[in-house]
Amino acid sequence: MTEGDLNAIAKAQTGQTVIVTGAAGFIGSHTCEALLRRGDNVVAIDSFTLHYDPARKHANLASVQATADAIRHEAGPSAPKFAFLEADCCSADDLDRAFQIGATFSPGTPVRRMIHLAGRAGVRAPASEAPNYVAMNVVATTEVLEACRRHGFGDRAGAGSPADQGGTGQGVPIVGHLAMASSSSVYGGGPPGWNGPFHEDMPADRPLSVYAATKRATEVIAHAYTRVSNVRVTCLRFFTVVGSRARPDLTPSMFGSAIWEGRPITQFGDGSMARDYTFVGDTVTGILASLDRFERANAGIVEHGEEYEVINLGNDRPITLYQYISTLSGLLDRTPVINQVPVPPSEPHSTWADLTKARRLLAYAPATPFEEALASFVDWYRATILEPTGA
Repeated sequence: MTEGDLNAIAKAQTGQTVIVTGAAGFIGSHTCEALLRRGDNVVAIDSFTLHYDPARKHANLASVQATADAIRHEAGPSAPKFAFLEADCCSADDLDRAFQIGATFSPGTPVRRMIHLAGRAGVRAPASEAPNYVAMNVVATTEVLEACRRHGFGDRAGAGSPADQGGTGQGVPIVGHLAMASSSSVYGGGPPGWNGPFHEDMPADRPLSVYAATKRATEVIAHAYTRVSNVRVTCLRFFTVVGSRARPDLTPSMFGSAIWEGRPITQFGDGSMARDYTFVGDTVTGILASLDRFERANAGIVEHGEEYEVINLGNDRPITLYQYISTLSGLLDRTPVINQVPVPPSEPHSTWADLTKARRLLAYAPATPFEEALASFVDWYRATILEPTGA
């Protein structure tokens, strides 16, 4: 597969409309920008929940809007359309409204693409938070799946017709397809004694956190929807995404501010724990490739998969906590103060993505080394959070 192949597919997709949930979040905002840059119309939805400062999400959304405005300035009337809707994924009416907005972008062409990134994250929440996680992850995802079914994602009539499949009119039919976020946390700690990469066929029935349990539940429900309603779904298991706009509850932000201010950082265990840190840009590339995987397979660029798939999106390079802290403190030019504590039961010792399936079905090839990914976060964090006035 060449870069020309990828560009041809992207060009063929130009003009389709994609609904993105969680659009004002870390990964969601980057995803919206990538869709707009390749020419897709975007209906972005977010509910601005209060799990962290909504001002951070509003800033992310402003960046997306600025990208949309810049593209419109350059491309004029042919520029992709962008709309934002403050909406709750647990509300069928709100989701229907998003589809209605999308339908106005290309009259006569149904919206048949959705990326579901909304949800409650965090593996360290107490059991008392379980009802909230179930509502925001399991219930919301079920409502999203039902909205996809309701709006024709399972239709097979007129197969091969670009118009009937929500196509672009450029000879490439667009099938109804939902790409949705899952998590590497569904693997738990892996099988007893396992120290290799996690592959998608491994058991995922022993979650270590409420969050992981709800993400695995969404995968199972999505599989059922594919079976009973023909809704095509790709569940993407993200591995520790890092980059600009990272949430304040993620370790880059928490450790970064503590190291900068000279406060102690909490290190779980002896520093040998490892995570497969993945650059947000590579993750977004994988998300878009998954969204297009049926068309790419028909074009002979990737192998054909099933209508329901679970696919890892990682970097295939575990980094120890010791390496992580050392690299981050070096980028900040500060000496960390470390407070070592026991490893919580919600934390696996290591995560490591087997990318065999991602390479085969998505031609996924993460290109950003951990050090470069973390540097991109630090550059953004210093400019926007630590030293916003350039002091």
